[in-house]
Amino acid sequence: MSVTRQHARHKLPVQVFYNKQHMTLIDFSLGGTAVEIGEVSPPEKDNIVKLILNFPGSKENIGWEISAKIIRVDLEKKFIAFEFVQDEDFKKFSLAFYEEMRKLGNI
Repeated sequence: MSVTRQHARHKLPVQVFYNKQHMTLIDFSLGGTAVEIGEVSPPEKDNIVKLILNFPGSKENIGWEISAKIIRVDLEKKFIAFEFVQDEDFKKFSLAFYEEMRKLGNI
């Protein structure tokens, strides 16, 4: 079985917080993110949760709260994959952030 990804994944300087706990980023895309489970009790697959995303900016960091659906919890490999439940404002912001990361050579 082959999997075609809808969005390219990148290792970007985005910080992810779930349930007030910082989670180490594995990768980030326009559609979602994967993080290490760490010390957090992982939520169940298909739940919708709130994430806080902290994006570095050229002048200041920008925090964004977004709803995300848990699409995979892998206890053996110790990671969680989230799919963003996006609104138009977040989509516009994400595209602008990607453009800034490209200019800086991070993508």
